[in-house]
Amino acid sequence: MKTTYLLTLITLLLNVSTVLFSQTAVARSTPAANPSDCVGEAQAYIAPANLAMMAYHGYLEKQGIPGYQVFAEQWSFGRITAAQIVEAAVKGCLLSNKYGIATHKNYLDDLTQLVDSLVQENR
Repeated sequence: MKTTYLLTLITLLLNVSTVLFSQTAVARSTPAANPSDCVGEAQAYIAPANLAMMAYHGYLEKQGIPGYQVFAEQWSFGRITAAQIVEAAVKGCLLSNKYGIATHKNYLDDLTQLVDSLVQENR
């Protein structure tokens, strides 16, 4: 099980790197209140596992989602939710809400489960 989990994490990290490097530095560093203000093109879809890893590793700090241990603590206390993670990704021009992903129940449920697992594994 741990081997499968490690392979999954490695794959996710590679995917996260691809997503992040496809965005311009300006788009990542400038939070946008409106996705139409994005300099780079936001992704139509980011797999929940990738978004969970991005949030945990601090890629959404400029949008108010802390990384690593602070993220894990705030997640555990319910101060960060899946909806807030998606909202931060949209605000940060990483994820488009063109298709309503920010309110898609299955996406949010998957993201919640994956973040729960990630936080548990990193305790």
